[in-house]
Amino acid sequence: MNAYDDMSGLRLPPHSIESEQSVLGGLLLDNGAWERLDGQLTEGDFYHADHRRIFSCIAAMLDRGQPADVVTVYEALRAAGEAEQVGGLAYLNAMAQNTPSAANIRRYAEIVRGCRVRRDVMALGQDIAALAAEPSRANDTAGLVEQVTGMVMALADTRHAGREPQTIGELLPGVLDAIDQRMNDGGAVSGLATGFRLLDELTCGLQAGDLIIVAGRPGMGKTTLAVNIAENVALAGGAAFVVSLEMSAAQLAERSVARFGAIDTQALRSGRISQDGFTRLSAALDRLRNQRLVIADDPALASVARIRLAARKQSQRLGALDLIVIDYLQLMRGDGANRNDELGGITRALKLLARELACPIILLSQLSRAVEARPDKRPILSDLRESGAIEQDADVVMMAYRDGYYRPDGPLQGFAEILVRKQRMGPTGDVPLIFQGWHSRFLDADVRDFAAAKAKGEAPARETRRGFGD
Repeated sequence: MNAYDDMSGLRLPPHSIESEQSVLGGLLLDNGAWERLDGQLTEGDFYHADHRRIFSCIAAMLDRGQPADVVTVYEALRAAGEAEQVGGLAYLNAMAQNTPSAANIRRYAEIVRGCRVRRDVMALGQDIAALAAEPSRANDTAGLVEQVTGMVMALADTRHAGREPQTIGELLPGVLDAIDQRMNDGGAVSGLATGFRLLDELTCGLQAGDLIIVAGRPGMGKTTLAVNIAENVALAGGAAFVVSLEMSAAQLAERSVARFGAIDTQALRSGRISQDGFTRLSAALDRLRNQRLVIADDPALASVARIRLAARKQSQRLGALDLIVIDYLQLMRGDGANRNDELGGITRALKLLARELACPIILLSQLSRAVEARPDKRPILSDLRESGAIEQDADVVMMAYRDGYYRPDGPLQGFAEILVRKQRMGPTGDVPLIFQGWHSRFLDADVRDFAAAKAKGEAPARETRRGFGD
């Protein structure tokens, strides 16, 4: 029986005396176990105050390069006037003797830390209950949910240990391994394949942790492009999460059916589908039914905090997410003295979220009307609407452009261009694709066909609107 067994009849917060004792005993037995802990525990993770004092003393001694055994730790505690408060030499000696094995210290630490998380969740629950009970919250449930979401996310953040800085020498082996793997793969796409060959060749795929902006004027097909990429990821066995703040989930699902069934979207809307079309419709449903593609259209997902919470929920449901798509930036809300600051805060937060989840995030964005005032309507970086921070925070900026939108009778009708205007780790360039709006899809284009068509139509585009859009 240990010194705390007489408390067993009380309803105490989650804790494990034995695991706390085994962590401390393991450190006293084997100072090398400190390295195996690798920052997994902090003083505050221990439930009992005397264990916090002992851990703090051991940690300080080991960080100074001093040996920390039963005798030296006792002497250090005695010098601080704390030895008898924590049980004295007898208690330190008992912990060392009763520890099963210092080799298992990481498992003991996991139990201690897990109990700390449970205590924190319990405390947070009490705080949330008190917050919800405030009379002033009666007419502000949306604000309450937003605040509670932030509190939950803040708790989640405290449980992620930060990365220790590394020297260039420590980083190089990992860099070499990555390069060697790419060489063995024969130059294959190193990131997440978009499903579009020329785009993958230019970008090497979408890289984990990157924020990718897909921008365009209305009607250029940016939503179709982003959702096509998400569909391609899912069909390749990945997990994709689409947050649609403009279109409903049902509308996007209908577009997916149109794409994979090669059925005119107007036919789907009207219900006038031929027998052959119905056969293709059934095949499309079978192909899509079990894909790990999730679409959310809840307007409450207009904040980064809510998207973050939803993404983590989907990660638990689907396994790690391979891609997140958000449609679109200008419909999101955040904090800031003005709209530019607000959007800048959103893009910075999404960049951090991409790194946190270790997956690429595609963020759709509108372009300013300045594009329409120019003879050459191919967009440039300065056309990004409302905030220069969009360009600054993005790792990749792609802009969708369709000459046929402005010149429906021109030689480039049916073609689209994805203008990669920024790529932090690679070159910029233009990627031709085929756009079939009636089927809600992009297809790979033959470069020679596109070049020949482009050579026929170098005249400036004029303002004419017709056909299918985003």
